[in-house]
Amino acid sequence: MPSFTWSVFDRGPTARILDLAVMCQESGGRYSLTDELAAFVRLVQSSNEAQWLCPVTTVTALLDLTAEYLERKQAELPQEFTAKLARAAGGTGGAEYLRALAGILRAIEQDTAGETAPSAGAGWDTDIRFRMLRGFYDNWIGSGEYESLEEAISAAIDSEHPFCGDFLAPVASEAESALVRLLDSADSGAGLSHTMSWATAATLTTLLDAVNGHMRHEHPDPLATPDHDHR
Repeated sequence: MPSFTWSVFDRGPTARILDLAVMCQESGGRYSLTDELAAFVRLVQSSNEAQWLCPVTTVTALLDLTAEYLERKQAELPQEFTAKLARAAGGTGGAEYLRALAGILRAIEQDTAGETAPSAGAGWDTDIRFRMLRGFYDNWIGSGEYESLEEAISAAIDSEHPFCGDFLAPVASEAESALVRLLDSADSGAGLSHTMSWATAATLTTLLDAVNGHMRHEHPDPLATPDHDHR
């Protein structure tokens, strides 16, 4: 019977943490490991889905379990994982380094409990946080196919109508979140402005107005009943 347990090491939160560690280790001091792990913690804390599926406490437990597994002489781990771990650890023992990462994450989680503002850093968390909004821009607004912003948004909405709820809901949700960040403060919107310079308050407002207007006028409330007194 085939075993799929290696997926614990070569994908998911353990691999994501090591990717960040490698990025920082090989950045020549450009990126701080603490800052990037703080961005990871805030990303998880700001998502109900992530908190439900794999909270930070589970991530740290996986790192500790992997360290224990590494210390067993009979342990066999995917070669890609051990190579990535060696790059991240920079000469430190693999098990020791994994436990150190778990400790840093626990400390950050205690310090950032309840915070949702993204920390300064590489900006990878912005790409993930606004994945649907970025895709919407790339496919419709930034494609250059349409002469105006309004025309691009209208074409996108029409392409999914009348089954556009699943398409528009996450885009509108991320657009509203992005708009709030931009209007909140310069620090709050800094990461967004750096990685998604097109996402201005005006553009996001136009997008939200178009989505809200479409849903109000083209999707009447299915629970509404006719007013028999004004027929």
